[in-house]
Amino acid sequence: MKPFFALLVTLLSLTCSSQAEKTGAEVTIVPGVTAIQPGVPFTVALHIQPASKFHTYWRYPGIVGLPTSVKWNLPEGFQAGNIEWPTPKIVDMASHPAHGFHREVLLPILVTPPSKITSENVTLTGHLSWMACHRECYPGFAKHELTLPVNRSGKAAPHPRWAQAIARERASLPRESDLWVVTLESSQDTDPILVRLRATPESAVDPGEIYFFSEDGQMTSEPPQRVAREEDGSYLITGTRSDFSPKGCITLPGTLVASRGWNRVGDLPAFRAQPSYPNPE
Repeated sequence: MKPFFALLVTLLSLTCSSQAEKTGAEVTIVPGVTAIQPGVPFTVALHIQPASKFHTYWRYPGIVGLPTSVKWNLPEGFQAGNIEWPTPKIVDMASHPAHGFHREVLLPILVTPPSKITSENVTLTGHLSWMACHRECYPGFAKHELTLPVNRSGKAAPHPRWAQAIARERASLPRESDLWVVTLESSQDTDPILVRLRATPESAVDPGEIYFFSEDGQMTSEPPQRVAREEDGSYLITGTRSDFSPKGCITLPGTLVASRGWNRVGDLPAFRAQPSYPNPE
């Protein structure tokens, strides 16, 4: 049995009879608007409320864990986009570092309705799955329905409870930035993975502790990454390629985090990058 699956089976076995009494997190679907307008995209979010000391997992959990996900059953003509993921943190599960959240989290999702809706109300159905861990892990599954009225007479109002919270979460999402020049110095499918960061005039002089969160599972969370500052002032991140890394990727998508911030004023704690692998000679 491969190490990842062996570890996952061990963690799942810890749920035993107490899972019925305790799930580690509550996950629901919440709306950003009070009504749906035909043809006008709107936002919903997966709302994750972990129990005390529990964490849930990011899009790529690392060596252990399962990401929060949703499978939709939508009315005809409706389309749902991908989850928009906030910046994660390193979380610990049985001394194994992973990628996730200790906090309450909103995961925004853009939904596009068709231009014509004949019904007066619309129900969006999501089949949710997640894993919450502390000293033990609880995989969770739930079916959640969200019913909203259809508004044909004007602009739908923001939801009084959830609209601002979703907007704040979305505003803090990591974005791409040209503040640092990010390149790869290793080839496709090789190990280790070498990520180079070079400063620009607006970059922080000392960004502090640096970490690369691999978005698609190419770089594992264990063993720990090594970060070295070179004589030219650049940083070299050395990470281990996962045994389950997708093959043939031409880029390495990820979120880069700095404990002191990436810019001189320290208000950019994270940004996304997708450096390309060098062309083989």
